[in-house]
Parts: sequence; structure tokens; C-alpha cells
Amino acid sequence: MYCQNLINQYLMMNYLYLHVVTEERTYYEDGSSNTDETNNQFLLEEISAQQAHIDRLQKSLREANHKSRKLALELHKERKKRQEEVSSDNNNTDIIGNCPRCNSSLSANDEPKHKGEWEVHPDCKEFMKLEDHLKDNLRNEKQKRLNEVRSQMKFILDTDDIEDSYGKWTCCGQEEYKAECLSK
Repeated sequence: MYCQNLINQYLMMNYLYLHVVTEERTYYEDGSSNTDETNNQFLLEEISAQQAHIDRLQKSLREANHKSRKLALELHKERKKRQEEVSSDNNNTDIIGNCPRCNSSLSANDEPKHKGEWEVHPDCKEFMKLEDHLKDNLRNEKQKRLNEVRSQMKFILDTDDIEDSYGKWTCCGQEEYKAECLSK
């Protein structure tokens, strides 16, 4: 995605350059201009050279994307193989690993049983193609924004029960309704 943005910026700069070069003409009284066949030939050669460079960049981008997808597939296969080994080693517990989000243990029984296949949403596929540091940055930004929204929307209670409200006890300063009193 970053490389594609660079290519688009490069294309725009070349377009603007060629537009400016072709617009810089001096017209004389007899109707002729300072542009001639040599200048036009130069511009055509420049355009074709730029297009060849763009083609090379796009090919390089496709190759890099292919390599990253191939590595991701190998990583997925390796993780699946390790999970199968762990589940075969732990016959009694059926624990296959930990959840990457909440670190809770996952068991083989947690996986849903379906006759069909799981279709991953295109947005998820695009996210999975990103580099790890970009994914981490996006996840951190998501948590930051969710925390901001939670703090801004804290006054909206889920129910009308007093236990769901927030505040603090005047006797001990505890901020949880069901907490034990610390003052004696």
C-alpha cells in the first residue's frame, strides 16, 4: 500500500512536469512557437522512459506482495502444524494455544463446527497483508480510540441498576459499588 502511494505520487509529479514543459511555449507574431520536432521527440522519449520506470516499479511491487503472501502462508502452515503437535501432546486438556487478543487458553473444542468454509471479509484480507509493525500500530490506535470513546460515553449506563453506575463510597473512597469497605 505504501509502495502504491509512492508510485501514484511519482506519476503525478511526472504528469505535472510534462504538463509544465509542454505549456512553456513562446508564440511569435507569425504564429509559430518555440516548440519543434526535437522538443516533441524529447518529450515522447521522456514519457516512454518514465513509463518504463513505472512498469518496473509496479512489477517489483507485485513481486514483493507475492513474496509476503507466500511467507504469510508458510507462517500459517507452521503455526497450524505446531497447534496440531500441541493438541496431540495434550490429550487430556485439548489446549491448543492462547488467544492473541486476551491471552486466554484456547482448546480444540472452542473451534466452531461447520460444513462450509470460513469466508474472510475483504477488509480483513487487506489488513492481514499489512506488515507486522503497521498492524501493531493500527491495533494500538484502535485501543486508544476505544478507550477515549469509553471515557466519553461513561455516563451512559447499560442498565438502571445502581450496581452499574460509577462513583465512589464516601466512607472509604472505593470506586466499585460491590467492593468491601476499607474504613474501620
